[in-house]
Amino acid sequence: MVKILETLVSEQLKEFLFTNSILSINQSGFRKKHSTITAAMKVLNDITEAIDKQQHCVSLFIDRSKAFDTVDHAILRQRMSNVVLSEHAVAWFANYLSDKTQCTQFDGLMSVKLSVLNGVPQGSVLGPLLLTIYINDLDKNVQNAQLHFYADDTVIYCCALSLTKAFQNMQTAFYTVQHTLCQLKLILNTDKTKLMVFSNARNRPLNLSPITTCHGKEIEVVTSYKYLGILIDDGLSFKLHIQQLTKKLKLKLGFYFRNKACFSFEARRRLVSATFMPLLDYGDILYMNASAQCLRSIDTLYHGTLRFILNCKTLTHHCTLYTRVGWPSLVTRRLSHWYTLFTKPYWVYYLFICAFLLFRNVVGTLFVRWTLSC
Repeated sequence: MVKILETLVSEQLKEFLFTNSILSINQSGFRKKHSTITAAMKVLNDITEAIDKQQHCVSLFIDRSKAFDTVDHAILRQRMSNVVLSEHAVAWFANYLSDKTQCTQFDGLMSVKLSVLNGVPQGSVLGPLLLTIYINDLDKNVQNAQLHFYADDTVIYCCALSLTKAFQNMQTAFYTVQHTLCQLKLILNTDKTKLMVFSNARNRPLNLSPITTCHGKEIEVVTSYKYLGILIDDGLSFKLHIQQLTKKLKLKLGFYFRNKACFSFEARRRLVSATFMPLLDYGDILYMNASAQCLRSIDTLYHGTLRFILNCKTLTHHCTLYTRVGWPSLVTRRLSHWYTLFTKPYWVYYLFICAFLLFRNVVGTLFVRWTLSC
């Protein structure tokens, strides 16, 4: 019952935020026609464009310690008032967050219940949306840098003609974001906050000043980082992501073949469709231009999965596999996802045009036949 009520309130609140354009344009979470894939695509596209212009790009992936648990209720109420929510609505949310307790239970024993004075409930429907409102102004006053976030996943990236300038802009923007986090009483997790450098330059300056926190702690520079489920490397080759993906898929494929006698054809088909293909499809439009050698390793596993479904021999040609299972090749599958992403808002328009042309052809044919009969 509580989940149903939260869902109804969440839908109304999201509609209010969307209609009044309250959420930051740099926020991809809880927005129509936005997802983790569109967020990652936005960031990667900006970085790629900068590199194509012979620029250097420095990206800082920010991690916050216990973001959900450290939300200050008084500041959250003020933030909700600032987005022009009525007093009654703010009071309802204040009541929703009040009188909550927490405890720990293990092996039949339960600790003393303690009142929850800060934070929004994790695992709830409204919790992530309230956190999004709480950090909505995180990009305020940030200059010479771009900031994008999906819920509490935040990335800052600076592009400049020189790597030194990009580092300087990043340091200034990082100080600004840290100041905002301090005002919101959010804690920066410096150990998990990482820096990446994207550049085509073969020789990078060795005397670059490190990016530091307000307390002087240096941020670690890495060559790869997992952002929204996509393992990004500093060469944007997606080789590491595909290697990690194939490792997961090999484990699943091994399990399938060890237990194939337990499943019928339809059960095998549904099993693969539910547990294998989602991993294969996620982010495929981001790594679709990876090297042919990397993509070939995924094709091999995909063909192995089709052989598992059909319970056929290893040397069966992949074209036969596609036909008998009724699934396309991965190249076709990735292209269909690409076209769907960019034509989805206009599918109704295309459907109407196709229906109109079909209707016109049918009417024209009937008219010609009627004319000839007369």
